[in-house]
Amino acid sequence: MNTNIEKYIQELLYEHDCVIIPGFGGFIGNYSPARINPVYNTFYPPYKSLLFNIHLKQNDGLLASRISQTEQIPYSHAIDMIREMLVTWNRQLETGHELVIEGVGKIVKETNGILQFEQDISVNYLPDSFGLTSLVSPAISRSGRQDESWKKPVRQISAAPVRSGKLSRTMKWAAVMALPVGLATFLSLSNIDQIRSFKQNYTGFLFPGSAPAVKRITESPKIILPVKKSVHPLQKIAGQDQPAPSTVSQEVKPEAREASGSDINKPYAIIVGAFRFRENADNLVVKLKEEGYDGTICDITATGLFRVSIGSYTGRDEAISQLAALRSGNYSSAWLLTK
Repeated sequence: MNTNIEKYIQELLYEHDCVIIPGFGGFIGNYSPARINPVYNTFYPPYKSLLFNIHLKQNDGLLASRISQTEQIPYSHAIDMIREMLVTWNRQLETGHELVIEGVGKIVKETNGILQFEQDISVNYLPDSFGLTSLVSPAISRSGRQDESWKKPVRQISAAPVRSGKLSRTMKWAAVMALPVGLATFLSLSNIDQIRSFKQNYTGFLFPGSAPAVKRITESPKIILPVKKSVHPLQKIAGQDQPAPSTVSQEVKPEAREASGSDINKPYAIIVGAFRFRENADNLVVKLKEEGYDGTICDITATGLFRVSIGSYTGRDEAISQLAALRSGNYSSAWLLTK
Protein backbone atom coordinates (compact mmCIF):
# COMPACT_ATOMS: atom_id res chain seq x y z
CA MET A 1 0.00 0.00 0.00
CA ASN A 2 2.80 2.36 0.83
CA THR A 3 4.45 1.72 -2.50
CA ASN A 4 1.34 2.63 -4.41
CA ILE A 5 0.92 5.92 -2.53
CA GLU A 6 4.57 6.81 -3.13
CA LYS A 7 3.95 6.20 -6.85
CA TYR A 8 1.08 8.70 -6.79
CA ILE A 9 3.29 11.24 -5.03
CA GLN A 10 5.83 10.94 -7.86
CA GLU A 11 3.15 11.41 -10.52
CA LEU A 12 1.83 14.55 -8.84
CA LEU A 13 5.34 16.06 -8.54
CA TYR A 14 5.66 15.90 -12.33
CA GLU A 15 2.43 17.86 -12.73
CA HIS A 16 2.40 20.25 -9.74
CA ASP A 17 4.88 22.37 -7.80
CA CYS A 18 3.33 21.53 -4.42
CA VAL A 19 2.12 18.13 -3.18
CA ILE A 20 0.74 17.94 0.38
CA ILE A 21 0.56 14.73 2.40
CA PRO A 22 -2.27 15.40 4.87
CA GLY A 23 -1.07 15.37 8.49
CA PHE A 24 2.61 14.99 7.60
CA GLY A 25 3.95 17.84 5.41
CA GLY A 26 4.30 19.05 1.85
CA PHE A 27 6.88 18.90 -0.94
CA ILE A 28 7.53 22.16 -2.83
CA GLY A 29 9.19 22.17 -6.25
CA ASN A 30 11.33 25.07 -7.58
CA TYR A 31 13.03 25.53 -10.95
CA SER A 32 16.84 25.22 -10.91
CA PRO A 33 18.91 26.13 -14.00
CA ALA A 34 21.62 24.01 -15.56
CA ARG A 35 24.86 23.80 -13.59
CA ILE A 36 28.45 22.65 -13.97
CA ASN A 37 30.63 20.80 -11.51
CA PRO A 38 34.11 22.20 -12.20
CA VAL A 39 35.81 19.48 -10.17
CA TYR A 40 34.41 16.50 -12.07
CA ASN A 41 33.74 18.43 -15.34
CA THR A 42 30.10 17.34 -15.22
CA PHE A 43 27.22 19.21 -16.85
CA TYR A 44 23.75 18.85 -15.30
CA PRO A 45 20.51 19.83 -17.09
CA PRO A 46 17.84 22.04 -15.49
CA TYR A 47 15.75 20.28 -12.88
CA LYS A 48 13.04 20.77 -10.25
CA SER A 49 14.54 21.03 -6.80
CA LEU A 50 12.35 19.76 -3.94
CA LEU A 51 11.95 21.20 -0.45
CA PHE A 52 10.02 19.68 2.46
CA ASN A 53 7.82 21.93 4.61
CA ILE A 54 6.44 20.33 7.79
CA HIS A 55 3.88 23.13 8.27
CA LEU A 56 1.92 22.19 5.11
CA LYS A 57 -0.30 19.57 6.77
CA GLN A 58 -3.79 20.73 5.80
CA ASN A 59 -5.44 18.43 3.28
CA ASP A 60 -5.91 20.09 -0.11
CA GLY A 61 -7.51 16.96 -1.60
CA LEU A 62 -4.92 16.57 -4.38
CA LEU A 63 -3.31 13.28 -3.25
CA ALA A 64 -6.52 11.69 -1.98
CA SER A 65 -8.38 12.56 -5.21
CA ARG A 66 -5.66 10.98 -7.35
CA ILE A 67 -5.77 7.75 -5.27
CA SER A 68 -9.57 7.66 -5.37
CA GLN A 69 -9.76 8.12 -9.15
CA THR A 70 -6.97 5.69 -9.98
CA GLU A 71 -7.95 2.91 -7.55
CA GLN A 72 -11.69 3.41 -8.18
CA ILE A 73 -12.41 3.66 -4.45
CA PRO A 74 -14.34 6.20 -2.38
CA TYR A 75 -12.55 9.37 -1.31
CA SER A 76 -12.87 8.40 2.39
CA HIS A 77 -11.10 5.10 1.73
CA ALA A 78 -8.25 7.02 0.11
CA ILE A 79 -7.93 9.16 3.27
CA ASP A 80 -7.76 5.99 5.40
CA MET A 81 -4.98 4.63 3.21
CA ILE A 82 -2.96 7.80 3.72
CA ARG A 83 -3.43 7.63 7.50
CA GLU A 84 -2.26 4.00 7.63
CA MET A 85 0.84 5.00 5.65
CA LEU A 86 1.62 7.85 8.03
CA VAL A 87 1.51 5.46 11.03
CA THR A 88 4.29 3.44 9.43
CA TRP A 89 6.32 6.56 8.51
CA ASN A 90 6.12 8.07 12.00
CA ARG A 91 7.14 4.73 13.60
CA GLN A 92 10.28 4.64 11.46
CA LEU A 93 11.21 8.21 12.32
CA GLU A 94 10.61 7.76 16.06
CA THR A 95 12.89 4.73 16.15
CA GLY A 96 15.72 6.75 14.51
CA HIS A 97 15.51 5.11 11.10
CA GLU A 98 15.61 6.96 7.80
CA LEU A 99 12.33 7.35 5.94
CA VAL A 100 13.05 6.68 2.28
CA ILE A 101 10.35 7.76 -0.18
CA GLU A 102 11.10 6.09 -3.49
CA GLY A 103 12.03 8.56 -6.24
CA VAL A 104 11.57 11.56 -3.90
CA GLY A 105 14.26 11.40 -1.23
CA LYS A 106 14.89 10.52 2.39
CA ILE A 107 13.80 12.14 5.65
CA VAL A 108 15.74 11.95 8.93
CA LYS A 109 14.52 13.09 12.33
CA GLU A 110 17.25 14.74 14.41
CA THR A 111 17.56 14.70 18.19
CA ASN A 112 15.89 18.10 18.52
CA GLY A 113 12.82 16.84 16.62
CA ILE A 114 13.52 18.66 13.34
CA LEU A 115 13.00 16.70 10.12
CA GLN A 116 15.79 16.99 7.52
CA PHE A 117 15.00 16.19 3.87
CA GLU A 118 17.49 15.18 1.17
CA GLN A 119 16.26 14.99 -2.44
CA ASP A 120 16.89 12.01 -4.68
CA ILE A 121 18.70 13.68 -7.59
CA SER A 122 18.43 10.58 -9.77
CA VAL A 123 14.87 11.61 -10.70
CA ASN A 124 14.19 14.90 -12.49
CA TYR A 125 10.59 16.11 -12.11
CA LEU A 126 10.99 18.99 -14.62
CA PRO A 127 9.02 18.07 -17.79
CA ASP A 128 11.10 20.43 -19.95
CA SER A 129 14.23 18.38 -19.18
CA PHE A 130 12.69 15.07 -20.19
CA GLY A 131 15.34 12.88 -21.85
CA LEU A 132 18.27 15.07 -20.75
CA THR A 133 20.99 13.45 -18.69
CA SER A 134 24.18 14.63 -17.07
CA LEU A 135 27.23 14.88 -19.29
CA VAL A 136 30.86 14.42 -18.35
CA SER A 137 33.39 16.28 -20.48
CA PRO A 138 37.03 15.60 -19.62
CA ALA A 139 39.33 18.56 -19.42
CA ILE A 140 41.30 19.35 -22.57
CA SER A 141 45.00 18.72 -22.08
CA ARG A 142 47.64 19.91 -24.52
CA SER A 143 50.77 17.82 -24.58
CA GLY A 144 54.12 18.78 -26.04
CA ARG A 145 55.87 22.12 -26.32
CA GLN A 146 54.15 24.70 -28.39
CA ASP A 147 55.99 26.13 -31.33
CA GLU A 148 57.29 29.49 -30.29
CA SER A 149 56.81 30.77 -33.83
CA TRP A 150 53.02 30.73 -33.28
CA LYS A 151 53.23 33.00 -30.29
CA LYS A 152 51.72 36.41 -30.88
CA PRO A 153 54.43 39.01 -30.84
CA VAL A 154 54.05 41.61 -28.14
CA ARG A 155 54.35 45.12 -29.40
CA GLN A 156 56.39 47.29 -27.13
CA ILE A 157 55.83 50.99 -27.21
CA SER A 158 58.78 52.94 -26.02
CA ALA A 159 58.69 56.59 -25.19
CA ALA A 160 60.36 58.89 -27.64
CA PRO A 161 63.74 60.11 -26.41
CA VAL A 162 63.70 63.63 -25.10
CA ARG A 163 66.51 65.73 -26.42
CA SER A 164 67.95 68.01 -23.82
CA GLY A 165 68.14 71.69 -24.65
CA LYS A 166 65.33 71.61 -27.25
CA LEU A 167 61.63 72.29 -26.86
CA SER A 168 59.00 70.05 -28.38
CA ARG A 169 56.91 71.27 -31.30
CA THR A 170 53.85 71.76 -29.06
CA MET A 171 55.82 73.90 -26.63
CA LYS A 172 57.11 76.03 -29.49
CA TRP A 173 53.59 76.73 -30.75
CA ALA A 174 52.44 77.50 -27.21
CA ALA A 175 55.25 80.03 -26.81
CA VAL A 176 54.42 81.64 -30.16
CA MET A 177 50.69 81.96 -29.38
CA ALA A 178 51.21 83.23 -25.83
CA LEU A 179 52.39 86.70 -26.94
CA PRO A 180 49.36 87.76 -29.09
CA VAL A 181 46.88 86.24 -26.64
CA GLY A 182 48.44 88.07 -23.73
CA LEU A 183 48.56 91.33 -25.69
CA ALA A 184 44.89 91.05 -26.67
CA THR A 185 43.92 90.38 -23.05
CA PHE A 186 45.88 93.41 -21.84
CA LEU A 187 44.28 95.73 -24.43
CA SER A 188 40.78 94.50 -23.64
CA LEU A 189 41.28 95.10 -19.90
CA SER A 190 42.83 98.54 -20.39
CA ASN A 191 40.04 99.77 -22.72
CA ILE A 192 37.11 98.30 -20.80
CA ASP A 193 35.61 101.75 -20.22
CA GLN A 194 35.60 102.58 -23.91
CA ILE A 195 34.01 99.25 -24.74
CA ARG A 196 31.22 99.83 -22.23
CA SER A 197 30.60 103.34 -23.57
CA PHE A 198 30.52 102.04 -27.14
CA LYS A 199 28.02 99.35 -26.12
CA GLN A 200 25.82 101.91 -24.36
CA ASN A 201 25.86 104.58 -27.09
CA TYR A 202 25.65 102.44 -30.23
CA THR A 203 23.32 99.63 -29.17
CA GLY A 204 20.50 101.13 -31.19
CA PHE A 205 22.70 101.61 -34.22
CA LEU A 206 24.01 98.04 -34.31
CA PHE A 207 20.74 96.34 -33.28
CA PRO A 208 17.76 98.37 -34.58
CA GLY A 209 15.24 95.95 -33.07
CA SER A 210 16.71 95.98 -29.57
CA ALA A 211 15.02 97.36 -26.49
CA PRO A 212 15.48 101.06 -25.65
CA ALA A 213 18.66 102.00 -23.89
CA VAL A 214 18.54 102.08 -20.14
CA LYS A 215 18.71 105.49 -18.67
CA ARG A 216 22.00 105.67 -16.84
CA ILE A 217 21.94 109.44 -16.36
CA THR A 218 19.98 110.60 -13.40
CA GLU A 219 17.32 113.18 -13.98
CA SER A 220 18.28 116.74 -13.29
CA PRO A 221 16.97 118.22 -10.08
CA LYS A 222 13.68 120.00 -10.45
CA ILE A 223 14.04 123.79 -10.10
CA ILE A 224 11.28 125.51 -8.23
CA LEU A 225 10.88 129.16 -9.28
CA PRO A 226 8.47 131.53 -7.56
CA VAL A 227 5.88 133.31 -9.70
CA LYS A 228 6.17 137.07 -9.71
CA LYS A 229 3.50 138.92 -7.86
CA SER A 230 1.09 140.82 -10.06
CA VAL A 231 -1.73 143.02 -8.99
CA HIS A 232 -4.98 142.92 -10.95
CA PRO A 233 -6.53 146.30 -11.67
CA LEU A 234 -9.76 145.29 -9.98
CA GLN A 235 -7.88 144.65 -6.75
CA LYS A 236 -7.10 148.38 -6.36
CA ILE A 237 -9.84 149.88 -4.29
CA ALA A 238 -9.61 153.42 -3.02
CA GLY A 239 -5.96 153.64 -3.94
CA GLN A 240 -4.99 150.67 -1.72
CA ASP A 241 -3.55 147.40 -2.93
CA GLN A 242 -5.31 144.28 -1.82
CA PRO A 243 -3.14 141.33 -0.81
CA ALA A 244 -2.13 139.31 -3.84
CA PRO A 245 -2.75 135.57 -4.11
CA SER A 246 -0.26 133.32 -2.42
CA THR A 247 2.87 132.35 -4.28
CA VAL A 248 2.42 129.27 -6.44
CA SER A 249 5.49 127.12 -7.08
CA GLN A 250 6.09 125.57 -10.50
CA GLU A 251 8.44 122.81 -11.56
CA VAL A 252 10.60 123.89 -14.48
CA LYS A 253 12.86 121.40 -16.21
CA PRO A 254 15.61 122.82 -18.44
CA GLU A 255 15.12 121.86 -22.04
CA ALA A 256 17.89 120.40 -24.19
CA ARG A 257 19.15 122.90 -26.73
CA GLU A 258 19.73 121.82 -30.27
CA ALA A 259 22.66 123.09 -32.25
CA SER A 260 22.20 126.70 -33.33
CA GLY A 261 23.08 128.09 -36.73
CA SER A 262 26.48 129.28 -35.57
CA ASP A 263 27.36 125.78 -34.25
CA ILE A 264 26.32 124.13 -37.49
CA ASN A 265 28.67 126.32 -39.49
CA LYS A 266 31.64 125.20 -37.37
CA PRO A 267 33.33 122.22 -39.09
CA TYR A 268 34.50 120.35 -35.94
CA ALA A 269 32.42 119.02 -33.06
CA ILE A 270 33.31 116.79 -30.09
CA ILE A 271 30.76 113.93 -29.76
CA VAL A 272 30.27 112.31 -26.34
CA GLY A 273 27.23 110.15 -27.05
CA ALA A 274 24.76 108.92 -29.65
CA PHE A 275 21.29 107.62 -28.76
CA ARG A 276 18.36 106.17 -30.64
CA PHE A 277 15.85 107.76 -28.24
CA ARG A 278 15.63 111.54 -27.87
CA GLU A 279 14.93 111.30 -24.16
CA ASN A 280 18.32 109.71 -23.44
CA ALA A 281 20.07 112.37 -25.49
CA ASP A 282 18.23 115.16 -23.61
CA ASN A 283 19.28 113.66 -20.29
CA LEU A 284 22.94 113.72 -21.32
CA VAL A 285 22.62 117.35 -22.45
CA VAL A 286 21.18 118.32 -19.07
CA LYS A 287 24.00 116.50 -17.30
CA LEU A 288 26.62 118.29 -19.40
CA LYS A 289 25.07 121.67 -18.61
CA GLU A 290 25.12 120.86 -14.90
CA GLU A 291 28.85 120.13 -15.22
CA GLY A 292 29.44 123.46 -16.96
CA TYR A 293 29.77 122.25 -20.54
CA ASP A 294 27.88 123.61 -23.54
CA GLY A 295 26.06 120.37 -24.36
CA THR A 296 23.80 120.29 -27.39
CA ILE A 297 22.21 117.80 -29.76
CA CYS A 298 24.55 118.17 -32.70
CA ASP A 299 22.54 116.36 -35.39
CA ILE A 300 20.51 113.26 -36.26
CA THR A 301 22.22 110.56 -38.31
CA ALA A 302 20.72 108.76 -41.28
CA THR A 303 19.97 105.79 -39.03
CA GLY A 304 18.05 107.96 -36.54
CA LEU A 305 20.70 108.44 -33.83
CA PHE A 306 20.76 111.68 -31.81
CA ARG A 307 24.40 112.73 -31.44
CA VAL A 308 25.26 114.88 -28.42
CA SER A 309 28.22 117.26 -28.71
CA ILE A 310 30.09 119.00 -25.98
CA GLY A 311 31.30 121.87 -28.17
CA SER A 312 31.84 123.01 -31.75
CA TYR A 313 35.07 124.56 -33.04
CA THR A 314 36.30 126.38 -36.12
CA GLY A 315 39.91 125.27 -35.91
CA ARG A 316 41.07 121.67 -35.89
CA ASP A 317 43.94 122.27 -33.45
CA GLU A 318 41.61 123.80 -30.89
CA ALA A 319 39.17 120.90 -31.25
CA ILE A 320 41.92 118.31 -30.83
CA SER A 321 43.22 120.09 -27.74
CA GLN A 322 39.77 120.11 -26.13
CA LEU A 323 39.25 116.47 -27.12
CA ALA A 324 42.46 115.42 -25.33
CA ALA A 325 41.38 117.28 -22.19
CA LEU A 326 37.98 115.59 -22.19
CA ARG A 327 39.44 112.13 -22.74
CA SER A 328 41.73 112.55 -19.76
CA GLY A 329 38.67 113.30 -17.62
CA ASN A 330 35.25 111.67 -17.36
CA TYR A 331 34.63 111.36 -21.11
CA SER A 332 37.33 108.95 -22.25
CA SER A 333 35.16 107.75 -25.17
CA ALA A 334 34.69 111.17 -26.75
CA TRP A 335 35.59 111.53 -30.44
CA LEU A 336 35.98 114.28 -33.02
CA LEU A 337 33.37 114.76 -35.76
CA THR A 338 34.35 116.55 -38.97
CA LYS A 339 31.33 117.97 -40.75
